[in-house]
Amino acid sequence: MNRPVRVVVVGMGWAGREIWLPRLTQHPAFEVMAVVDPVAGPADSGVPLLGDVAEIEPGTVDLAVVAVPNHLHADIAEELLLRGIPVFLEKPVCLTSAEAGRLAEAERAGGAVLLAGSASRYRADVRALYERASAVGRIRHIDVSWVRARGVPDSGGWFTQAQLSGGGALVDLGWHLLDSIAPILGPAALTQVVGTSSDDFVNTSGARAGWRDGPEAAGAGAGGGDVEDTARGFLVTEDGVSVALRASWASHEARDVTLIRVEGSAGVVSLRCTFGFSPNREGGSDLTFTSDGETAPVPFEAERIGAEYDRQLDELPGLLGEPAMTGRAVADALRNIGVIERLYACARQNVPNDDATGEYRMDRRITGLTGNTPVVGPLEHPRSVVVFDLDGVLVDSTEVMREAFSIAYAEVVGEGPAPFAEYNRHLGRYFPDIMRIMDLPLEMEEPFVRESYRMAHLVPLFDGVPEMLHTLRERGIRLAVATGKSGPRARSLLSQLGVLDLFDHVIGSDEIARPKPAPDIVLKALELLGADPDSAVMVGDAVTDIASAHAAGVAALAALWGETDEPALLAAAPDAVLQKPGDLLALWPAGALG
Repeated sequence: MNRPVRVVVVGMGWAGREIWLPRLTQHPAFEVMAVVDPVAGPADSGVPLLGDVAEIEPGTVDLAVVAVPNHLHADIAEELLLRGIPVFLEKPVCLTSAEAGRLAEAERAGGAVLLAGSASRYRADVRALYERASAVGRIRHIDVSWVRARGVPDSGGWFTQAQLSGGGALVDLGWHLLDSIAPILGPAALTQVVGTSSDDFVNTSGARAGWRDGPEAAGAGAGGGDVEDTARGFLVTEDGVSVALRASWASHEARDVTLIRVEGSAGVVSLRCTFGFSPNREGGSDLTFTSDGETAPVPFEAERIGAEYDRQLDELPGLLGEPAMTGRAVADALRNIGVIERLYACARQNVPNDDATGEYRMDRRITGLTGNTPVVGPLEHPRSVVVFDLDGVLVDSTEVMREAFSIAYAEVVGEGPAPFAEYNRHLGRYFPDIMRIMDLPLEMEEPFVRESYRMAHLVPLFDGVPEMLHTLRERGIRLAVATGKSGPRARSLLSQLGVLDLFDHVIGSDEIARPKPAPDIVLKALELLGADPDSAVMVGDAVTDIASAHAAGVAALAALWGETDEPALLAAAPDAVLQKPGDLLALWPAGALG
């Protein structure tokens, strides 16, 4: 693109007014065509003011920068994407996994890319930390925190109202923290998420972030907030890396401090600084590397406060035309919101009741989780579609997979015990992806597939599965399979077992762009069935199944009758749990659909 990027700024709250509009106006790579705000525009800016995004003509702009209150992020971004207008969306990109699924579908349907604000990754000190983290060896643990002394934003305004913000410090500061460590963690799934939250300061007038006061806070005062001011979490990835996270709007500290500490087998790299624009900050950034008892400073270029936003704008025009960016913002958002949802769910279980109504004081948006209780009745919305995982849900293939994996390992790698237990923890993913995660040769796929075909006659259906499938069909439920296997292998096995005709579609991981835990395979099933996410459930026995379902906006049911890692599966926060195949039928009692 030879001309400047034509951009509109949607939302004139603090971020739009103080961060994006001034920088876009001054940047030579952008031309601000208009601002959109139903209440008020920027004073004396000379930029045309629109009252609604519907007034934006798709052919007249190249990008919409969306910086509105949290609860409007997904709705406005979805509307713009469906009209073919690329979107740069401030964090949080979404407030639920279901919203992320909607954004993914809008991006595909409209043919326009969704980009996301990831300012922390553009800081010079954080980029230096990323580079130095390569020297710590195998990563074992990460400490990441952002603790403000007094920094509750717009206390009494929308930031502290769960219905409008989606959450408190975890959604606000925690999103930045999760975003900042994502390049260090890589693609490994988070198998465990636990945490707590508290609200000691959110309704205290002295904890308010006065430096953020603006028109949207006019008339707001302390009190009435129903979100947390502090969240603490502990996360564990599938490859054993642990993460301790803390996000606090207010505390007993004297200064606002951000800490990222990466501990590895060969050393520790640690960054102490202050994210954001608060004037109550550390004197500067301190980045060090420690190994064998010796600590040394790591040099990086000093920069002014807010330079990361300028740097992000420098790179934004190039990202607009990069095909690889399609789907990336949603994938990153799914990981972040997945952690946030699971942490809120855990915190909610441990917060005392507020009053006689039985409501919890915080996290009111998290409802309906059944813990480890079997399904006993219909879900909130009527469902007419079931998408099943295959291995461990419909078929008991563990022993055949174990034997096929051992033979493939012996042929390609050589002597020694095959690490099947580790392989089993990654089930649900596509075989080549598992090989990459385990750092095993991709050449193992050929003998593994060969042996799986050879022994397919030894794979049975689980007890109760045939009866469940036939009953679901009799009750008018449409069925699909979304498996980590290749499509031909899955269809061959189901045909051999005599149940292939019971499924409307069987989709393998080789038939979509991104296998689980991405939502692609579930969304493909819905597309083929002509179904909406609200009309479907997915039944899976792996963390990747739960993540894929939630990413697609589909209710996720955990199947516990196979050889699954039950603690990890329950920690993934399924919407309900099935102890045996027949439990699924309780969603559609006999005669309920007639």
